[in-house]
Amino acid sequence: MKNLVFFILTCLLIFFSCHRINSPVLTYGLKRTVYIETIESEGTVEAVNSSVVVAPRVWSGLQVAHLAKEGAFVKKGDTVCILDAPELRSTFEQYNTDLEKIETSKDSLEANQAMQLSMLEAQVETNQAQMEISMLDSIQLKFAPEVKQKLLTLEMEKVKIEKMKLEKKLAAQKKITSSEISQIESRIAMQKNQIQLYQSQINSLYIVAPSDGFVIHAEMPSFQINGGSTIGGKIEEGSKVYYTMPILQIPDISKMQVSIEVPETDYKRINNDQKVEIKIESVSDLKTTGKVIRKSLATKNKDEKSQIKSYEVIVSVDSCDSRMKPGLGASCRIIINEVKDTVVVPSAAIFTKDSTKIVYVAKDHKFIQVQIETSVTNSSESVVSKGLKGNEIIALMEPPYFLISHGMNSENSARIKPSSVKRDTLRKDSLNKIVLLKN
Repeated sequence: MKNLVFFILTCLLIFFSCHRINSPVLTYGLKRTVYIETIESEGTVEAVNSSVVVAPRVWSGLQVAHLAKEGAFVKKGDTVCILDAPELRSTFEQYNTDLEKIETSKDSLEANQAMQLSMLEAQVETNQAQMEISMLDSIQLKFAPEVKQKLLTLEMEKVKIEKMKLEKKLAAQKKITSSEISQIESRIAMQKNQIQLYQSQINSLYIVAPSDGFVIHAEMPSFQINGGSTIGGKIEEGSKVYYTMPILQIPDISKMQVSIEVPETDYKRINNDQKVEIKIESVSDLKTTGKVIRKSLATKNKDEKSQIKSYEVIVSVDSCDSRMKPGLGASCRIIINEVKDTVVVPSAAIFTKDSTKIVYVAKDHKFIQVQIETSVTNSSESVVSKGLKGNEIIALMEPPYFLISHGMNSENSARIKPSSVKRDTLRKDSLNKIVLLKN
């Protein structure tokens, strides 16, 4: 009988010892750390400010003769585009030819007028000489017969009348000459003004960079015209352009930003001034930081048939690298929440009863129930604001009844039956699978 009792006690001791040594409970060691909650999204690098180069205001058709290569770095004042305008150049040459003709006609007119004025002035001088001769003859009038006196008197009157006519004709000719020359000079001035206008338009065909930056060719919407030919698309050499039409852009690389698209669920959690970690995928070791500066209220559907909406979020760049070019892809990690020097517990290790949160803390080969309070919680982990110090070992699943210590071992301990602890259905199924695997 004594042997039977001894055998039973030995079996019970071995049973409990095995359960203590090979416990099926998964544990997790806590330590104080930094809690970071993030949202990751892809975006595109773009310049905050960008200079747009457009075609000049030229009435005739324009064609791109030379265009700086896309992606090329240019400095302010460099020639980035040369346009060809055959009709404009032809008109400019014609106006220059007409100006030469007008100036030649002016020279001819001035020569003719000068000759006529010289002839009239000579006639006036001749008439003046005749008058002086007549005046000498008048001395003899008192000794001449009466008839001859009358003839001499009439001759002198005739010379005076001729003098008056020549003087009037000379004055009129001078006015005519001045008027005709003024008209031609007015035509020349108008012609020169028009030539200057065309010259400025020709000069505008040589477009220079307004600032330092990388060249990005503009792209116009494509559409078909009569005959089925398609126009539009990216501007290249040989493309036809019209006045005020964008040709290329030169972003200001001194100040950059990143445009990202996030789903509606993440958009609500993003706020201005949140810190962002930025990584440029196509450039090795190119990392920088920034912050959220703007959220767009406009929604975008990635697919017309899709009901998923995305929202635009603009992120500033703290330090711009010369390798960070507009159009490059960027991976952004938005820090939604950050708590330093805290205790972070997996959400699967937290159990509730009557709105009370508890964890199972390992102590003396068993687990005690410790009441906790959380401040920040997400789907996978929670920040414990009260109840834990950060050096504990906790259970990731509900321990078996015989491994739970029901004594009051600390000020935060509580007497709670394991059967009364409520857990999320998905978490319960997952932990049961873990127990089965351990067994």
